[in-house]
Amino acid sequence: MSVGFALGVAGPSGAAGVLTTVHERLGYALLIVLAAGLVLALLAVRDARRLPTVRAYLWLAVAALVLQGIAGISLLFAGERPAEGLHLMYGPLALVSLPLTVLFARGWAPRREAWTFAAGFLVALLLAVRALMTG
Repeated sequence: MSVGFALGVAGPSGAAGVLTTVHERLGYALLIVLAAGLVLALLAVRDARRLPTVRAYLWLAVAALVLQGIAGISLLFAGERPAEGLHLMYGPLALVSLPLTVLFARGWAPRREAWTFAAGFLVALLLAVRALMTG
């Protein structure tokens, strides 16, 4: 539930209102997706056989971040703006953090690669939390 709704403040109506709701709920879903990725990566530290699953899951998380970005950009085109301007920085940073993690971990020993993926998921998770705080 949004803060504005809880306080009785009317938000955008029509298509922008629906898009705002989708963007907000997808943001909460992303927290779960990224936290699960962090857990998977930490499990892969103990068992390197899980690394292929972590790699595949990472790209699914990137796809979810892309969908979130499309919703956010659509809101901008509809004339909506986030509560704080910094919100516009967190989404792209979260999106870029995961592919950079893959590039950074390439060729490393499996355990070190798993730790790098865990760090990437943690960074993306923290950026997503901050995005929700500034939206």
